[in-house]
Amino acid sequence: MAAQTQSGGTIAGTVVDASGRPVVDADVYALPEKARARTDSAGRFAISKLGAGFYHVRVRHLGFRPNEITTDLTNNGRVELKFELVSRPVMLDSVIVQADGKCPTMSYTGFLCRRRTGKGLYLTDDDLADKGAVELGEVFVDVKGFDIERRPTRWGLLPIPFAEHGGCINALVNGRPMAVTNQLPRYATELIAVEIYAQPRQVPEEYQRYVWTNSIRQSSPRVGRDRGDQPCALVVYWTSFS
Repeated sequence: MAAQTQSGGTIAGTVVDASGRPVVDADVYALPEKARARTDSAGRFAISKLGAGFYHVRVRHLGFRPNEITTDLTNNGRVELKFELVSRPVMLDSVIVQADGKCPTMSYTGFLCRRRTGKGLYLTDDDLADKGAVELGEVFVDVKGFDIERRPTRWGLLPIPFAEHGGCINALVNGRPMAVTNQLPRYATELIAVEIYAQPRQVPEEYQRYVWTNSIRQSSPRVGRDRGDQPCALVVYWTSFS
């Protein structure tokens, strides 16, 4: 965590689109402090009273791909950044089903397909922004079938979700099993979408085998044994359209 100073530094800047026009009301986050701001009519923003350290500054706005710049802020310093947001590709919200009757598993079109036909909860990045979710665990705030505990992690005390049914949660990232080369996103602000299945029976056929996979646990109950013979809830995080 960045050390605090008496007055603090400032990260400021401008957000524009591909034509150089200001993007108004874009959300700007300075992580890991979770400080935030919104751009004005000139596309300008400023986040003040920040301690020295490295920051991941993320910007997102409806209709654009999120963008991020990592910067180093000195004690009482000021950093000026410029973000250019690229328009998000138009994704037709149509049902795309493969020959075997299943939705695609490793592309964002599968999310759209299951959202129209599935039994889970399907959230876009705009839904997550409306929730005010910054930490990954905050995705599960007020989601039926889940509880949240604040637990110690290498980043400090963070909200950790667990399923009311069985307790354990397994995770996929962009349709693939979580792994060293396919890690969970650090923040909810990195997501373009998420699909949540609180009950194993809700999980679509194309993902059913993953409810039994012990190696892709996102979380499990603090008390009691994590039984390998019991299915888990499943969450699919999307950070890419491809």
